[in-house]
Amino acid sequence: MNESQILGVISELAHTQLGWSGPLEPEMDLVEDLQLDSLKLLTLAVNVENHFQICLDPDDEAGIRSVGDLVSVIEHKLTRGTECTP
Repeated sequence: MNESQILGVISELAHTQLGWSGPLEPEMDLVEDLQLDSLKLLTLAVNVENHFQICLDPDDEAGIRSVGDLVSVIEHKLTRGTECTP
């Protein structure tokens, strides 16, 4: 899956799960531009993990500020094929 496809999925999740109605661009800040509070950030993280079958660990989450950051982390996890650990 490439960056464009990942961005498309994130965009769909933002529209259906978070009520975002505009276009989604990689440079957009999750908190400032998308106005995601802690509950919405958690909702996005859970939906991303479920859709892509990946686990976001605290180190990943700490480095995610923008939509592009999220796309990069997802792409990296998909190419590495890391499994979730309970």
